[in-house]
Amino acid sequence: MQELTRVELMPRDVGGHQPRSITGTESPRTLDQVRALVRAAGATRHRLYPISTGRNWGMGSGMPVTDDNVVVDLSGMNRIRGIDLETGFAVIEPGVTQRQLAEALRDTPWMLNVTNSCADTSVVGNALDRGDGTFRSRVHDVAGLEAVLADGSVVTTGGLDPAGRYHGRVAGPDLTAAFVQHNLGIVTAMAIALVPRPESIGMVYGRLPRHQAAVALEAVAGFVRRGNPADGMLRVRELALTPSHGDFTLPAGVDLDRFAVMGPLLGTAAAVELAEELLRKALAEVEGSEELLVVDPTEVKPDDPLYARALMSQGIPTCAGVRKALGVASCEQVDATGLGFLALMPLMPTDARKTVHIVNALQSAVDAHSTALMAEWNVVGRHLANGVIQIFFDRSRPDGAYRAHQLRNDGNCVLRGNGCAIYRSDIDHAAADVWSETSTASLGMLHRLKTALDPDGLLSPGRYGA
Repeated sequence: MQELTRVELMPRDVGGHQPRSITGTESPRTLDQVRALVRAAGATRHRLYPISTGRNWGMGSGMPVTDDNVVVDLSGMNRIRGIDLETGFAVIEPGVTQRQLAEALRDTPWMLNVTNSCADTSVVGNALDRGDGTFRSRVHDVAGLEAVLADGSVVTTGGLDPAGRYHGRVAGPDLTAAFVQHNLGIVTAMAIALVPRPESIGMVYGRLPRHQAAVALEAVAGFVRRGNPADGMLRVRELALTPSHGDFTLPAGVDLDRFAVMGPLLGTAAAVELAEELLRKALAEVEGSEELLVVDPTEVKPDDPLYARALMSQGIPTCAGVRKALGVASCEQVDATGLGFLALMPLMPTDARKTVHIVNALQSAVDAHSTALMAEWNVVGRHLANGVIQIFFDRSRPDGAYRAHQLRNDGNCVLRGNGCAIYRSDIDHAAADVWSETSTASLGMLHRLKTALDPDGLLSPGRYGA
Protein backbone atom coordinates (compact mmCIF):
# COMPACT_ATOMS: atom_id res chain seq x y z
CA MET A 1 0.00 0.00 0.00
CA GLN A 2 1.35 3.43 -0.94
CA GLU A 3 1.63 6.26 1.57
CA LEU A 4 -1.85 7.78 1.49
CA THR A 5 -3.11 11.22 2.42
CA ARG A 6 -6.46 12.11 3.90
CA VAL A 7 -8.96 13.29 1.29
CA GLU A 8 -12.62 14.19 1.31
CA LEU A 9 -15.04 11.62 -0.05
CA MET A 10 -17.45 13.44 -2.31
CA PRO A 11 -20.97 13.19 -0.88
CA ARG A 12 -22.30 11.15 -3.80
CA ASP A 13 -25.04 9.54 -1.78
CA VAL A 14 -28.71 9.49 -2.73
CA GLY A 15 -29.51 9.14 0.99
CA GLY A 16 -28.03 12.47 1.99
CA HIS A 17 -25.97 11.05 4.86
CA GLN A 18 -23.16 13.13 6.32
CA PRO A 19 -20.11 12.80 4.04
CA ARG A 20 -17.12 10.93 5.40
CA SER A 21 -13.46 11.74 4.94
CA ILE A 22 -11.32 8.93 3.55
CA THR A 23 -7.62 8.25 3.58
CA GLY A 24 -7.57 6.92 0.02
CA THR A 25 -8.87 4.18 -2.25
CA GLU A 26 -7.57 0.83 -3.44
CA SER A 27 -8.94 -1.39 -6.21
CA PRO A 28 -7.57 -4.93 -5.91
CA ARG A 29 -8.47 -7.41 -8.62
CA THR A 30 -7.26 -10.70 -7.14
CA LEU A 31 -7.26 -12.55 -3.85
CA ASP A 32 -3.50 -12.16 -3.53
CA GLN A 33 -3.79 -8.40 -4.00
CA VAL A 34 -6.37 -8.22 -1.21
CA ARG A 35 -4.09 -10.22 1.07
CA ALA A 36 -1.15 -7.93 0.31
CA LEU A 37 -3.33 -4.90 0.95
CA VAL A 38 -4.48 -6.22 4.32
CA ARG A 39 -0.93 -7.08 5.40
CA ALA A 40 0.26 -3.60 4.44
CA ALA A 41 -2.61 -2.07 6.40
CA GLY A 42 -1.52 -4.05 9.43
CA ALA A 43 1.92 -2.43 9.20
CA THR A 44 0.69 1.13 8.55
CA ARG A 45 -2.45 0.90 10.73
CA HIS A 46 -4.60 2.15 7.87
CA ARG A 47 -8.21 1.08 8.36
CA LEU A 48 -9.87 -0.67 5.42
CA TYR A 49 -13.50 -0.39 4.36
CA PRO A 50 -14.42 -2.81 1.54
CA ILE A 51 -17.30 -2.15 -0.84
CA SER A 52 -18.51 -4.37 -3.66
CA THR A 53 -19.98 -2.08 -6.34
CA GLY A 54 -20.94 0.81 -4.04
CA ARG A 55 -24.63 0.74 -4.92
CA ASN A 56 -25.87 0.48 -1.35
CA TRP A 57 -28.46 3.11 -2.21
CA GLY A 58 -30.55 4.60 0.58
CA MET A 59 -28.11 3.30 3.21
CA GLY A 60 -24.93 5.18 2.38
CA SER A 61 -24.07 4.13 -1.17
CA GLY A 62 -20.28 3.60 -1.30
CA MET A 63 -19.39 5.59 1.82
CA PRO A 64 -17.81 3.99 4.91
CA VAL A 65 -19.32 4.12 8.39
CA THR A 66 -16.47 6.05 10.00
CA ASP A 67 -13.96 8.67 8.87
CA ASP A 68 -10.38 8.11 7.72
CA ASN A 69 -10.71 4.69 6.08
CA VAL A 70 -9.09 3.40 2.93
CA VAL A 71 -12.04 2.42 0.75
CA VAL A 72 -11.31 -0.95 -0.87
CA ASP A 73 -13.32 -1.11 -4.10
CA LEU A 74 -13.82 -4.79 -4.98
CA SER A 75 -15.77 -4.21 -8.19
CA GLY A 76 -12.71 -5.31 -10.19
CA MET A 77 -12.91 -8.77 -8.57
CA ASN A 78 -15.59 -9.85 -11.00
CA ARG A 79 -14.84 -13.46 -11.90
CA ILE A 80 -17.44 -16.19 -11.88
CA ARG A 81 -15.14 -18.90 -10.59
CA GLY A 82 -17.49 -21.73 -11.39
CA ILE A 83 -21.10 -22.82 -11.89
CA ASP A 84 -22.21 -26.32 -10.93
CA LEU A 85 -25.21 -27.05 -13.13
CA GLU A 86 -25.81 -30.42 -11.47
CA THR A 87 -26.27 -29.15 -7.92
CA GLY A 88 -27.18 -25.51 -8.59
CA PHE A 89 -24.40 -23.45 -7.03
CA ALA A 90 -22.22 -20.66 -8.38
CA VAL A 91 -18.94 -19.47 -6.85
CA ILE A 92 -18.52 -15.76 -7.55
CA GLU A 93 -16.41 -12.79 -6.50
CA PRO A 94 -17.83 -9.56 -4.98
CA GLY A 95 -17.67 -7.59 -8.22
CA VAL A 96 -19.95 -10.03 -10.06
CA THR A 97 -23.21 -8.24 -10.84
CA GLN A 98 -26.74 -9.55 -11.13
CA ARG A 99 -26.58 -8.91 -14.88
CA GLN A 100 -23.35 -10.87 -15.27
CA LEU A 101 -24.46 -13.95 -13.35
CA ALA A 102 -27.97 -14.01 -14.83
CA GLU A 103 -26.48 -13.89 -18.33
CA ALA A 104 -24.19 -16.81 -17.47
CA LEU A 105 -27.24 -18.80 -16.33
CA ARG A 106 -29.28 -18.17 -19.47
CA ASP A 107 -30.49 -21.41 -21.09
CA THR A 108 -29.48 -23.48 -18.05
CA PRO A 109 -31.72 -25.34 -15.57
CA TRP A 110 -30.99 -22.62 -12.97
CA MET A 111 -31.69 -18.92 -12.48
CA LEU A 112 -30.65 -16.15 -10.10
CA ASN A 113 -32.67 -14.93 -7.13
CA VAL A 114 -32.65 -11.36 -8.45
CA THR A 115 -33.44 -8.25 -6.40
CA ASN A 116 -35.60 -5.29 -7.37
CA SER A 117 -32.53 -3.09 -7.60
CA CYS A 118 -30.21 -2.27 -10.47
CA ALA A 119 -28.93 -5.10 -12.66
CA ASP A 120 -25.38 -3.91 -11.95
CA THR A 121 -25.53 -4.32 -8.18
CA SER A 122 -23.29 -6.89 -6.50
CA VAL A 123 -24.79 -10.28 -5.69
CA VAL A 124 -22.27 -10.86 -2.88
CA GLY A 125 -22.63 -7.42 -1.27
CA ASN A 126 -26.41 -7.56 -1.22
CA ALA A 127 -26.49 -11.08 0.20
CA LEU A 128 -24.01 -10.17 2.96
CA ASP A 129 -26.31 -7.31 3.98
CA ARG A 130 -29.40 -9.57 4.07
CA GLY A 131 -31.11 -8.17 1.01
CA ASP A 132 -34.31 -9.74 -0.31
CA GLY A 133 -34.52 -11.31 -3.72
CA THR A 134 -37.60 -11.96 -5.83
CA PHE A 135 -37.98 -15.58 -4.67
CA ARG A 136 -36.59 -15.57 -1.10
CA SER A 137 -34.37 -13.65 1.25
CA ARG A 138 -30.85 -13.65 -0.14
CA VAL A 139 -29.32 -14.68 3.16
CA HIS A 140 -30.67 -18.16 2.33
CA ASP A 141 -28.60 -18.11 -0.87
CA VAL A 142 -25.30 -17.80 1.02
CA ALA A 143 -23.83 -21.31 1.05
CA GLY A 144 -20.16 -20.61 1.82
CA LEU A 145 -17.56 -17.85 1.88
CA GLU A 146 -13.92 -17.10 1.25
CA ALA A 147 -12.61 -14.24 3.39
CA VAL A 148 -9.30 -12.54 4.12
CA LEU A 149 -8.73 -11.93 7.84
CA ALA A 150 -6.86 -9.00 9.35
CA ASP A 151 -3.55 -10.90 9.42
CA GLY A 152 -3.80 -11.63 5.69
CA SER A 153 -4.74 -15.28 6.12
CA VAL A 154 -7.60 -16.80 4.14
CA VAL A 155 -10.50 -18.78 5.58
CA THR A 156 -13.26 -20.66 3.79
CA THR A 157 -16.61 -21.74 5.21
CA GLY A 158 -19.62 -23.86 4.36
CA GLY A 159 -17.84 -26.39 2.18
CA LEU A 160 -16.11 -23.89 -0.10
CA ASP A 161 -12.53 -25.13 -0.38
CA PRO A 162 -9.31 -23.10 -0.70
CA ALA A 163 -9.22 -23.80 -4.44
CA GLY A 164 -12.62 -22.14 -4.87
CA ARG A 165 -14.61 -25.34 -5.38
CA TYR A 166 -17.90 -25.79 -3.55
CA HIS A 167 -18.54 -29.25 -2.13
CA GLY A 168 -21.62 -28.56 -0.04
CA ARG A 169 -21.80 -28.09 3.70
CA VAL A 170 -19.51 -30.34 5.71
CA ALA A 171 -19.37 -31.71 9.24
CA GLY A 172 -18.36 -29.51 12.15
CA PRO A 173 -18.91 -25.81 12.93
CA ASP A 174 -19.85 -23.62 9.98
CA LEU A 175 -18.91 -19.96 10.41
CA THR A 176 -20.66 -18.73 7.25
CA ALA A 177 -23.34 -16.79 9.11
CA ALA A 178 -20.71 -15.07 11.27
CA PHE A 179 -19.58 -13.10 8.21
CA VAL A 180 -23.09 -11.94 7.27
CA GLN A 181 -23.59 -8.37 8.50
CA HIS A 182 -20.33 -8.28 10.40
CA ASN A 183 -16.78 -7.03 10.00
CA LEU A 184 -14.59 -10.04 10.71
CA GLY A 185 -12.87 -10.12 7.32
CA ILE A 186 -13.01 -9.06 3.68
CA VAL A 187 -15.17 -11.49 1.73
CA THR A 188 -13.52 -12.27 -1.61
CA ALA A 189 -15.79 -15.06 -2.88
CA MET A 190 -19.14 -16.63 -2.13
CA ALA A 191 -20.89 -19.86 -3.01
CA ILE A 192 -24.43 -18.87 -4.04
CA ALA A 193 -27.40 -21.22 -4.14
CA LEU A 194 -29.32 -20.84 -7.39
CA VAL A 195 -33.04 -21.22 -8.05
CA PRO A 196 -34.29 -24.19 -10.12
CA ARG A 197 -35.85 -22.94 -13.33
CA PRO A 198 -39.48 -24.05 -12.90
CA GLU A 199 -41.89 -25.67 -15.28
CA SER A 200 -44.37 -22.87 -14.69
CA ILE A 201 -44.40 -19.32 -13.26
CA GLY A 202 -47.50 -17.46 -12.23
CA MET A 203 -46.91 -13.76 -11.55
CA VAL A 204 -49.33 -12.40 -8.94
CA TYR A 205 -50.29 -8.75 -9.24
CA GLY A 206 -53.15 -6.68 -7.92
CA ARG A 207 -53.80 -3.13 -6.73
CA LEU A 208 -56.19 -2.86 -3.79
CA PRO A 209 -57.69 0.06 -1.81
CA ARG A 210 -55.14 1.42 0.67
CA HIS A 211 -57.38 0.87 3.72
CA GLN A 212 -57.22 -2.87 3.00
CA ALA A 213 -53.42 -3.12 3.37
CA ALA A 214 -53.41 -4.58 6.90
CA VAL A 215 -56.06 -7.23 6.24
CA ALA A 216 -54.42 -8.13 2.92
CA LEU A 217 -51.07 -8.60 4.65
CA GLU A 218 -52.67 -10.86 7.26
CA ALA A 219 -54.39 -12.86 4.52
CA VAL A 220 -51.17 -13.30 2.49
CA ALA A 221 -49.26 -14.31 5.63
CA GLY A 222 -52.00 -16.80 6.47
CA PHE A 223 -51.69 -18.30 3.02
CA VAL A 224 -47.94 -18.73 3.57
CA ARG A 225 -48.39 -20.22 7.05
CA ARG A 226 -50.90 -22.77 5.86
CA GLY A 227 -48.47 -23.90 3.18
CA ASN A 228 -47.84 -22.43 -0.23
CA PRO A 229 -47.63 -25.42 -2.62
CA ALA A 230 -45.49 -23.34 -4.98
CA ASP A 231 -42.21 -21.55 -4.35
CA GLY A 232 -41.68 -17.80 -4.40
CA MET A 233 -42.07 -14.79 -2.13
CA LEU A 234 -45.14 -12.57 -1.97
CA ARG A 235 -45.05 -8.88 -1.17
CA VAL A 236 -47.50 -6.27 0.06
CA ARG A 237 -45.94 -3.03 -1.14
CA GLU A 238 -46.27 0.53 -2.42
CA LEU A 239 -48.35 1.74 0.52
CA ALA A 240 -47.76 5.50 0.46
CA LEU A 241 -48.01 7.55 3.64
CA THR A 242 -48.14 11.27 2.89
CA PRO A 243 -48.25 14.25 5.28
CA SER A 244 -51.55 15.95 5.99
CA HIS A 245 -49.98 19.37 5.41
CA GLY A 246 -47.02 20.92 3.64
CA ASP A 247 -45.23 19.67 0.56
CA PHE A 248 -43.79 16.20 0.03
CA THR A 249 -41.90 14.22 -2.57
CA LEU A 250 -42.63 10.79 -4.05
CA PRO A 251 -41.60 9.10 -7.30
CA ALA A 252 -43.72 10.02 -10.30
CA GLY A 253 -46.79 7.85 -10.83
CA VAL A 254 -47.23 6.62 -7.25
CA ASP A 255 -50.87 5.74 -6.56
CA LEU A 256 -51.81 7.36 -3.24
CA ASP A 257 -55.11 5.49 -3.02
CA ARG A 258 -53.94 1.93 -3.59
CA PHE A 259 -51.20 -0.53 -2.67
CA ALA A 260 -49.97 -3.63 -4.47
CA VAL A 261 -49.92 -7.36 -3.78
CA MET A 262 -47.36 -9.09 -5.97
CA GLY A 263 -44.88 -11.93 -6.29
CA PRO A 264 -44.10 -15.06 -8.29
CA LEU A 265 -45.47 -18.56 -7.82
CA LEU A 266 -42.98 -21.15 -9.09
CA GLY A 267 -43.29 -24.89 -9.66
CA THR A 268 -45.13 -27.39 -11.77
CA ALA A 269 -48.20 -26.17 -13.61
CA ALA A 270 -50.38 -28.07 -11.12
CA ALA A 271 -48.60 -26.55 -8.11
CA VAL A 272 -48.93 -23.02 -9.49
CA GLU A 273 -52.60 -23.56 -10.27
CA LEU A 274 -53.27 -24.87 -6.77
CA ALA A 275 -51.31 -22.00 -5.19
CA GLU A 276 -53.36 -19.46 -7.13
CA GLU A 277 -56.59 -21.11 -5.97
CA LEU A 278 -55.50 -21.12 -2.32
CA LEU A 279 -54.24 -17.53 -2.48
CA ARG A 280 -57.53 -16.33 -3.94
CA LYS A 281 -59.39 -18.11 -1.13
CA ALA A 282 -57.13 -16.48 1.45
CA LEU A 283 -57.86 -13.05 -0.02
CA ALA A 284 -61.57 -13.67 -0.59
CA GLU A 285 -62.68 -11.28 2.18
CA VAL A 286 -60.28 -8.50 1.14
CA GLU A 287 -61.98 -5.73 -0.77
CA GLY A 288 -60.76 -5.48 -4.36
CA SER A 289 -59.04 -8.88 -4.40
CA GLU A 290 -61.31 -10.10 -7.19
CA GLU A 291 -59.20 -7.95 -9.53
CA LEU A 292 -56.02 -9.87 -8.65
CA LEU A 293 -54.16 -11.12 -11.72
CA VAL A 294 -52.00 -14.22 -12.06
CA VAL A 295 -50.26 -14.02 -15.42
CA ASP A 296 -47.57 -15.88 -17.33
CA PRO A 297 -44.59 -13.49 -17.20
CA THR A 298 -43.24 -14.77 -20.53
CA GLU A 299 -46.33 -13.29 -22.21
CA VAL A 300 -45.96 -9.77 -20.75
CA LYS A 301 -44.94 -7.29 -23.48
CA PRO A 302 -42.18 -4.67 -23.10
CA ASP A 303 -44.69 -1.79 -23.18
CA ASP A 304 -46.70 -3.27 -20.28
CA PRO A 305 -46.15 -1.55 -16.88
CA LEU A 306 -45.63 -5.04 -15.43
CA TYR A 307 -42.76 -5.85 -17.77
CA ALA A 308 -39.99 -5.18 -15.23
CA ARG A 309 -41.75 -7.41 -12.70
CA ALA A 310 -42.22 -10.07 -15.37
CA LEU A 311 -38.48 -10.11 -16.06
CA MET A 312 -37.60 -10.48 -12.38
CA SER A 313 -40.11 -13.31 -12.02
CA GLN A 314 -38.01 -15.14 -14.61
CA GLY A 315 -34.71 -14.45 -12.82
CA ILE A 316 -33.76 -11.62 -15.19
CA PRO A 317 -32.48 -8.45 -13.48
CA THR A 318 -33.47 -5.03 -14.78
CA CYS A 319 -32.72 -1.41 -14.01
CA ALA A 320 -36.12 -0.23 -15.26
CA GLY A 321 -37.74 0.07 -11.83
CA VAL A 322 -34.89 2.06 -10.29
CA ARG A 323 -34.62 4.39 -13.25
CA LYS A 324 -38.35 5.03 -13.44
CA ALA A 325 -38.70 5.68 -9.70
CA LEU A 326 -35.77 8.09 -9.53
CA GLY A 327 -36.21 9.64 -12.97
CA VAL A 328 -32.72 8.81 -14.26
CA ALA A 329 -31.55 7.55 -17.64
CA SER A 330 -28.66 5.59 -16.13
CA CYS A 331 -28.05 4.03 -12.72
CA GLU A 332 -24.73 5.89 -12.68
CA GLN A 333 -26.84 9.01 -12.04
CA VAL A 334 -28.65 7.69 -8.94
CA ASP A 335 -26.32 9.25 -6.37
CA ALA A 336 -26.44 12.60 -8.16
CA THR A 337 -30.15 12.80 -8.97
CA GLY A 338 -32.49 15.35 -7.42
CA LEU A 339 -34.73 12.78 -5.76
CA GLY A 340 -33.24 11.40 -2.58
CA PHE A 341 -34.34 8.46 -0.50
CA LEU A 342 -33.48 6.62 2.68
CA ALA A 343 -34.18 2.96 3.42
CA LEU A 344 -35.23 1.69 6.84
CA MET A 345 -35.67 -2.07 7.14
CA PRO A 346 -37.48 -3.53 10.17
CA LEU A 347 -38.80 -6.98 10.96
CA MET A 348 -42.57 -6.55 10.87
CA PRO A 349 -45.54 -8.44 12.28
CA THR A 350 -48.16 -9.64 9.82
CA ASP A 351 -51.40 -9.59 11.80
CA ALA A 352 -53.84 -6.82 10.87
CA ARG A 353 -54.30 -5.23 14.31
CA LYS A 354 -50.60 -4.65 14.94
CA THR A 355 -50.08 -3.51 11.36
CA VAL A 356 -52.77 -0.85 11.66
CA HIS A 357 -51.23 0.40 14.90
CA ILE A 358 -47.74 0.62 13.36
CA VAL A 359 -48.96 2.31 10.18
CA ASN A 360 -50.88 4.89 12.23
CA ALA A 361 -47.79 5.61 14.32
CA LEU A 362 -45.67 6.01 11.19
CA GLN A 363 -48.32 8.34 9.77
CA SER A 364 -47.96 10.58 12.82
CA ALA A 365 -44.21 10.76 12.21
CA VAL A 366 -44.82 11.55 8.53
CA ASP A 367 -47.13 14.41 9.53
CA ALA A 368 -44.62 15.74 12.06
CA HIS A 369 -41.85 16.05 9.45
CA SER A 370 -43.93 16.78 6.31
CA THR A 371 -42.07 14.01 4.48
CA ALA A 372 -43.57 11.04 2.66
CA LEU A 373 -42.64 7.38 2.82
CA MET A 374 -43.61 4.12 1.15
CA ALA A 375 -43.95 0.88 3.10
CA GLU A 376 -43.46 -2.70 1.93
CA TRP A 377 -43.78 -6.10 3.59
CA ASN A 378 -41.80 -9.01 2.11
CA VAL A 379 -43.37 -12.18 3.47
CA VAL A 380 -40.15 -14.16 3.76
CA GLY A 381 -41.42 -16.79 6.20
CA ARG A 382 -44.31 -18.04 8.27
CA HIS A 383 -43.85 -15.74 11.25
CA LEU A 384 -42.56 -12.30 10.24
CA ALA A 385 -42.11 -10.09 7.22
CA ASN A 386 -39.04 -8.13 6.21
CA GLY A 387 -40.21 -4.54 6.08
CA VAL A 388 -38.80 -2.01 3.63
CA ILE A 389 -39.57 1.64 4.32
CA GLN A 390 -38.36 4.17 1.76
CA ILE A 391 -38.34 7.84 2.71
CA PHE A 392 -38.22 10.24 -0.24
CA PHE A 393 -37.09 13.85 -0.30
CA ASP A 394 -36.16 16.68 -2.65
CA ARG A 395 -32.39 17.06 -2.48
CA SER A 396 -32.58 20.60 -3.87
CA ARG A 397 -34.46 21.83 -0.79
CA PRO A 398 -32.18 23.04 2.01
CA ASP A 399 -34.19 21.12 4.60
CA GLY A 400 -35.13 18.11 2.47
CA ALA A 401 -32.45 15.70 3.69
CA TYR A 402 -32.75 16.94 7.27
CA ARG A 403 -36.50 16.28 7.41
CA ALA A 404 -36.02 12.84 5.84
CA HIS A 405 -33.37 11.86 8.37
CA GLN A 406 -35.51 13.11 11.24
CA LEU A 407 -38.38 10.97 9.95
CA ARG A 408 -35.99 8.02 9.68
CA ASN A 409 -34.95 8.49 13.31
CA ASP A 410 -38.53 8.87 14.55
CA GLY A 411 -39.62 5.90 12.43
CA ASN A 412 -36.85 3.85 14.01
CA CYS A 413 -38.16 4.74 17.47
CA VAL A 414 -41.75 3.96 16.48
CA LEU A 415 -40.80 0.57 15.08
CA ARG A 416 -38.52 -0.46 17.92
CA GLY A 417 -41.19 0.66 20.39
CA ASN A 418 -43.54 -1.79 18.71
CA GLY A 419 -41.05 -4.66 18.85
CA CYS A 420 -39.85 -4.30 15.25
CA ALA A 421 -36.08 -4.79 15.25
CA ILE A 422 -34.09 -3.19 12.44
CA TYR A 423 -32.59 -6.08 10.45
CA ARG A 424 -30.58 -4.04 7.94
CA SER A 425 -29.20 -0.59 8.54
CA ASP A 426 -27.48 2.44 7.02
CA ILE A 427 -24.02 3.86 7.64
CA ASP A 428 -25.29 6.24 10.33
CA HIS A 429 -26.97 3.54 12.43
CA ALA A 430 -25.32 0.19 11.64
CA ALA A 431 -23.62 -0.22 15.01
CA ALA A 432 -26.41 1.33 17.09
CA ASP A 433 -29.06 -0.89 15.54
CA VAL A 434 -27.02 -3.96 16.50
CA TRP A 435 -26.32 -2.74 20.04
CA SER A 436 -29.95 -1.84 20.70
CA GLU A 437 -31.26 -5.29 19.76
CA THR A 438 -28.48 -7.58 21.05
CA SER A 439 -28.07 -8.90 24.57
CA THR A 440 -25.04 -7.93 26.63
CA ALA A 441 -23.79 -11.52 26.53
CA SER A 442 -24.08 -11.68 22.74
CA LEU A 443 -22.35 -8.32 22.34
CA GLY A 444 -19.55 -9.63 24.51
CA MET A 445 -19.20 -12.70 22.32
CA LEU A 446 -19.12 -10.56 19.16
CA HIS A 447 -16.48 -8.34 20.75
CA ARG A 448 -14.33 -11.36 21.62
CA LEU A 449 -14.60 -12.68 18.06
CA LYS A 450 -13.65 -9.31 16.61
CA THR A 451 -10.78 -8.85 19.04
CA ALA A 452 -9.42 -12.33 18.29
CA LEU A 453 -9.57 -11.95 14.50
CA ASP A 454 -8.94 -8.21 14.13
CA PRO A 455 -7.33 -6.94 17.35
CA ASP A 456 -6.51 -3.50 15.91
CA GLY A 457 -9.99 -2.96 14.43
CA LEU A 458 -8.64 -2.41 10.92
CA LEU A 459 -11.47 -3.98 8.90
CA SER A 460 -14.79 -2.18 8.30
CA PRO A 461 -14.80 -0.24 11.58
CA GLY A 462 -18.34 0.41 12.80
CA ARG A 463 -19.99 -1.92 10.30
CA TYR A 464 -22.42 -4.09 12.28
CA GLY A 465 -19.78 -4.79 14.87
CA ALA A 466 -18.90 -3.99 18.44
